[in-house]
Amino acid sequence: MFSLNNSNLLRSGFELGKGEKLFQDIERDIIKVVFWEKCVTQSHIVSATRIPQQTVSRLLKSLTQHGVIVQTDTLIPNKKGKPGFGIALNPDYGFTFGLAILLDAISLAVMDFTGKVVYTHMQLMSDMSINNVLKCAQKLVEDISAERDIPSEKVLGMGVGISGFFSSMDGKMNTHHMLEEWSQVDIIDIVSQHFQLPTWVVNDATGAAAGEGVAGIGREYKNFVYMFVSAAFGGGIVNNGDVLRGTYGNAGELGDMLPPKLYAHPNLELLKRILKKNGVAVTSIYDLHDNFDPDWPGVEEWLFKVQDSFDLVATCCSALLDAEAIIIGGHIPKELAEKVIARTEVYAQFRRGAKRPMPKLVVSNIDNFPVSIGAATLPFRELCL
Repeated sequence: MFSLNNSNLLRSGFELGKGEKLFQDIERDIIKVVFWEKCVTQSHIVSATRIPQQTVSRLLKSLTQHGVIVQTDTLIPNKKGKPGFGIALNPDYGFTFGLAILLDAISLAVMDFTGKVVYTHMQLMSDMSINNVLKCAQKLVEDISAERDIPSEKVLGMGVGISGFFSSMDGKMNTHHMLEEWSQVDIIDIVSQHFQLPTWVVNDATGAAAGEGVAGIGREYKNFVYMFVSAAFGGGIVNNGDVLRGTYGNAGELGDMLPPKLYAHPNLELLKRILKKNGVAVTSIYDLHDNFDPDWPGVEEWLFKVQDSFDLVATCCSALLDAEAIIIGGHIPKELAEKVIARTEVYAQFRRGAKRPMPKLVVSNIDNFPVSIGAATLPFRELCL
């Protein structure tokens, strides 16, 4: 059974009885350890969770019988005793779908129970109406379910990432003007009723940050800020491994740090316009990953226009959040992100010959589909982590 979460930001797509959960809290504690560390021993779980050894042994037996975890053939060394066989999650226990509703496209990602991305696809679209998006997404879901032999009873839920901000506590969003029909409607209800799945919704940048923390370089950091560079500029925050959502679900709106009359917003639509002015044709910002040339005329102009913006946002994030890392991702090409990082200055006071510890600036290693991959992590984060 699926859990029912009554919050406005994360709630199940259909009603269940009170108290019903996919896993009990104590089981989730064990699953979290195995998920983040991928392969561990029973003694390590006892040490990490502080759950009594006998209880851990009993729960592991139950989780194994239900196909949630598997024992591997690998012996893992134990500093305090005999080596133990590895314990890992069963990738086929369950799957999640992630749907990105972009400004002119949708993308779909599928994850197995270990958090591994097993499928991604993007489809450019001229009609982003609710009916057309659901129709196209339904076709993608049906096709991948048949191709990968994913039975409906093994689908844990669907996450959705969409451009916009939550406008109130009711979970409705003020979406980008190119997604007019999706504005101020109950997206969770619409999507969950269509697919008959528990559904969770975040804005696109928060979703991408969530995905970076599971499937990207963000997994190496407990605390990081994610800069989402796409058709617009935004961000997400991961604190102690969890996605920070804030009061309404709008935490990480980095673009709002930049008064538009004073700072250029560092987005790829601006880059596209500058490139076009310089005679470089770019059909879609999503093609830049495969076709980008750092020597194109106009690239340096874009960097000059937006570098102060990156400096300001990075400095504010460093000062306010004391993050381990600032990750530049979204749909920005890696080579361009590396150029941004090389020029970014994070200000901090210099005292007694030293600055305070500064965050690392790194490039996302999720090359494509950051929003749908991130959306696919939402059911995992809610139900299991």
